[in-house]
Amino acid sequence: FNGRVIPGQPSTKSGKAYKEFYYSSAQVKVDDMSNVNDVAKQIREMGYNVETNVEYMDSMKKQMAVIQAVLGGIGAISLIVAAIGIANTMMMSITERTKEIGILKVIGTSLGSISGMFLIEALILGILGGIFGLGLSYIAQKVLPIMFENMQVRSIIPAWLAVAGVAFSGVVALIAAILPARRAMRISPNAAIRTE
Repeated sequence: FNGRVIPGQPSTKSGKAYKEFYYSSAQVKVDDMSNVNDVAKQIREMGYNVETNVEYMDSMKKQMAVIQAVLGGIGAISLIVAAIGIANTMMMSITERTKEIGILKVIGTSLGSISGMFLIEALILGILGGIFGLGLSYIAQKVLPIMFENMQVRSIIPAWLAVAGVAFSGVVALIAAILPARRAMRISPNAAIRTE
């Protein structure tokens, strides 16, 4: 390029190249991802600022970890509220069916069967709630990419996670119903039958 303009080199209006010119940035390609940090370190030692895709990915991972922690906290609070709601629902169910429980005890139904009846109801309630929540998640998975098209939002719900989520909902409901089920076992048959 002796006397001619190098591609990308600033030039005068007449088309002649300036004697000196500077690049504001340069791209360096590395043969393997595992060598990126070493090459970046060497360039920094030469006195240049370096930005790598690896550093960008690490920064994104840290941001995602913070977002996951916040969402996990919200999920934990929701889980506690749901467990309290299930326990309250089962307590109300026992109060409304006190006479029925008394009749079951009088005819010889075992305490384990009475307790199991309420635990199974809670389990079904929890599984149905988990299925409903999973349905909302699948709807959100389809709607969010449309709403945030420019941000390239992408969500994937693996099959194992869907099954585990529904099962976990059932287990939480079962745990929440243990106290109401024990209360049902302690109800006096005579007092229960007289309940109006």
